[in-house]
Amino acid sequence: MAVITISRQAGSRGARIARGLAKELGWELADKSTVNRVIRQYGLLRLNEIYSELPTLGDLFSENAAVTIEMMNETIAAIAARGNVVFLGRGAFVVLQDVPDVLNVFIEAPLETRVARIAKRDNVDLETAAATVKADDKLRRRFTRRYYGANWAKHENYDLVVDTGSISDAEAIEQIRTALEALPARADVAGAAELAVHPVLAQTIDEVMGAKA
Repeated sequence: MAVITISRQAGSRGARIARGLAKELGWELADKSTVNRVIRQYGLLRLNEIYSELPTLGDLFSENAAVTIEMMNETIAAIAARGNVVFLGRGAFVVLQDVPDVLNVFIEAPLETRVARIAKRDNVDLETAAATVKADDKLRRRFTRRYYGANWAKHENYDLVVDTGSISDAEAIEQIRTALEALPARADVAGAAELAVHPVLAQTIDEVMGAKA
């Protein structure tokens, strides 16, 4: 059992790659929708509001925001404890950075490539696409810095960096699978399966994602 976290730049095809990877491995995929549904059902309603806007200083010191982030972290850890899951975003690379059987992956591409992809996807001009890409990068960078004190795009925070500028989704997935196979097995260290999970949260995750066999 293991866990993979995927962080990505807009236009890097990271979301597509994460979904394709989960499908090839036969693993679960935990994305924004999954985590939000768990948290909503578990009693908190503000995650979308917090993550869809640039955090202000008021948000940073807001008790509600702090509680929501804490709940998100607990949810990520609880989903990881199920094993064999691919996380897409949600700051999972920070939450699980010290867990030995977790592979943290960052997917990127050159700026001009990302802009061209977004322009094609959204059917907009390059100037509009560039603004979209830069705004998305800023949002992700500020969120992880303010709530986790981490640099979202710093390569040193990841076990593997994949540049999709000139490779296919299949090639990117193969790079990740190769890195996963090289992940050292450490029986003497507690992995994701040993993370503490509140029983009510575990039940909620089973209701949202389905009980593990």
